[in-house]
Amino acid sequence: MRYGHFDNERREYVIERPDVPVSWTNYLGIKDLCTVISHNAGGYSFYQNAEHKRITRFRANGVPLDRPGHYVYLRDDDSGDYWSVSWQPVGKDLKKAKYQCRHGLSYSKFSRRYSGIQAEQTLFIPPEDDVELWDVKIRNTGSAPRRLSVFGYLEFSFHHIEIDNQNLQMSLYASGSSYGDGIIEYDFFYEPTTFHYFAANFAPDGFDSMRDTFLGNYRSETNPIAVETGQCQGSVELGGNHCGALHKHVTIAPGEEVRLVFMLGVGARTTGQEIRSKYAQFANVDQAFADLRAYWDRKLAVFQCKTPHAGLDAMANIWTLYQAETCVVWSRFASFIEVGGRVGLGYRDTSQDVMSVVHTNPGKCRQRIVELLKAQVSMGYGLHLFDPDWFDPEKQKIPPFKSPTIVPAPDRASMIHGLKDTCSDDVLWLVVSVCEYVKETGDLTLFDEVLPFADHGQVTVYEHLRRTLDFSAEQVGPTGICKGLRADWNDCLNLGGGESAMVSFLHHWALRAFVEAAWFLGHDADAEKYSGVAERVRAACERVLWDGEWYLRGITAKGLKIGSRESEEGRVFLESNTWAVVSDAASPDHGRKCMDAVDEHLYSEYGIHLLWPAFSKPNDDIGFMGRVYKGIKENAAIFSHPNPWAIIAECKLGRGSRAMKFYDSMLPYNQNDKIEIREAEPYSYCQFVMCQDHTAFGRARHPWLTGSGGWNYTAVTRWMLGIRLSFAGLIVDPCIPCDWKEFQVTRQWRGATFEITVSNPSGVEKGIRSITLNGKPAEGPIPPQPTGSVNHVAVVMG
Repeated sequence: MRYGHFDNERREYVIERPDVPVSWTNYLGIKDLCTVISHNAGGYSFYQNAEHKRITRFRANGVPLDRPGHYVYLRDDDSGDYWSVSWQPVGKDLKKAKYQCRHGLSYSKFSRRYSGIQAEQTLFIPPEDDVELWDVKIRNTGSAPRRLSVFGYLEFSFHHIEIDNQNLQMSLYASGSSYGDGIIEYDFFYEPTTFHYFAANFAPDGFDSMRDTFLGNYRSETNPIAVETGQCQGSVELGGNHCGALHKHVTIAPGEEVRLVFMLGVGARTTGQEIRSKYAQFANVDQAFADLRAYWDRKLAVFQCKTPHAGLDAMANIWTLYQAETCVVWSRFASFIEVGGRVGLGYRDTSQDVMSVVHTNPGKCRQRIVELLKAQVSMGYGLHLFDPDWFDPEKQKIPPFKSPTIVPAPDRASMIHGLKDTCSDDVLWLVVSVCEYVKETGDLTLFDEVLPFADHGQVTVYEHLRRTLDFSAEQVGPTGICKGLRADWNDCLNLGGGESAMVSFLHHWALRAFVEAAWFLGHDADAEKYSGVAERVRAACERVLWDGEWYLRGITAKGLKIGSRESEEGRVFLESNTWAVVSDAASPDHGRKCMDAVDEHLYSEYGIHLLWPAFSKPNDDIGFMGRVYKGIKENAAIFSHPNPWAIIAECKLGRGSRAMKFYDSMLPYNQNDKIEIREAEPYSYCQFVMCQDHTAFGRARHPWLTGSGGWNYTAVTRWMLGIRLSFAGLIVDPCIPCDWKEFQVTRQWRGATFEITVSNPSGVEKGIRSITLNGKPAEGPIPPQPTGSVNHVAVVMG
């Protein structure tokens, strides 16, 4: 079943049927102000922080879906009929009204044709202003004049998620609203500097700032009394539940269009007056939208491909990069699933997110790298979940929110957790991300920058990375394999002090990346030392972890092998076998065999399962894994995040057709016409898909904020298409299906443009016969070229 289509020319996903099974969301904002919005204009806004700086209210996992939101209502003042520009919240009969939603890059556009009126509401946040604009256009397509009432409506939050949802004896009396000069100002009295406003480019004919007055008792956003009767009550109050509602009467002649702009912003009424003055000019609204489009034009131009695979092109050129960028900017805790109940950065999450978009967002990636390094302790491990503000001296000068409800505040020392709460993989990802950032930017000074540890002391970034590698080398078990500690990448696999195959493979991967950097920087002694460490890690992995057909996943503290042929449950795991190959620790023969096992035991039409068979019995020796339902999330679901690791592994083995088979199985684009099965949006990777043993096999859950986006982008661009970097230069080494005859890539790097054409006359899956740069034979990596130059790279496979 199909609910929409990809419009690649406009870079939009067009939802033609709004009655989709679940919320299909989008992210507005590229800097400090963010709105998470659904296909029906439901959602919420926050400023910088989804936990403590909420702007609008949201009731997660509620019924009806996606309430409240950022709504525009229209009312026929002659007949009394009313509707919303988005299908919900009024929800007119779809046989009588035509609705459409276009999710674009940092904007969403809702349109509706009903009763002779064509209306459109475009939501976006200008790149340079902390305001969300609602650009509303209403056209009379009939033959008679129409008298309409237009209402803009939102519900304000109590600013902090915990008092939004829990402490109502406090929050209901903590905020107030006032109206003046056509602007609703909302304040949070406990924080004297916190204000938000709702304004418009017109002089309102009415307003309400009290939610219950606008909606009415025993009503909801579906049938507000103010809209039903056609008038607001001018309500303001100190305390209570607050909203922003502005009303305007318009008369529209046949064929005529009116345009209104609503503004939701951060700041007091004076700020609202300045913003209103600016965006009351339609030219400034149009320019802000053009600036937003140009922002994404510049990003997407850094890497564009044209291949025989339309779905790959649409996702790699637009949607997967967009998802990866969203994760770097907004981390994990602002969605319809994670609704702001936690704050800050997950160490492993952000460390991985960074490496996928160093080419399109180097500034943000550098910021994240520095924040992560400041959250590393001197012993070498990272703080698994932390708030960067903890380690920012400027942010520490800002007094924190003080609740009148006495809650003991943690001191700094309590923020630094010990080994018992340490995840063994966290900082290893960052070693490679730092190297990828430097390869992309050429910013070698990063290695020499001195940054503090979270606990005490400060060293260079280079030394931070050495501490990471040394920590993993010290934290090994009796067989020489790295300890799992609290957990590795799989939070639910807790080996009780046992050993993790995945972490040893990651350690080998990080060591090899560091050695490459050390040779390039002239640190020959370190390069030789850590090459030796890497070889010892590789040898231990082959000696201890090879199980005959695949690699073990780990060994518990009691010596039980996990992921073994001898195991009754959890015999084969995806993570350890893919990383054996990705890390280059596996021998060629073992690499082929273990990935054959992945294909045989874990592959399905909707992606690769995390393990097989699922655990059915609780077992505290392996932690929480046995307490997750079979086929859901970490217990044998099709977990999306490690699926691209299998693609990379197959590319390293030179098996392009199998890499494409794995890619196609999970590709959201391919499931656009299977929404009755998938349910989730087909333009975003989700955290997981229900496994083939589950009654809901193929159902995807938890979109957007997952490492799946960044890793799939990396797998496609750097390994399938083969455009990646070394410290010496640009590498072109694709691994593709044998029936691909040609593809093109445009890649911008260090100020130069590379127009790359890859031809495959012999129908091979991997291997390069020749490369020319601007008509001349090229040997080895292509070095940086002059700024502004356009360079033609011709690659012949064979």
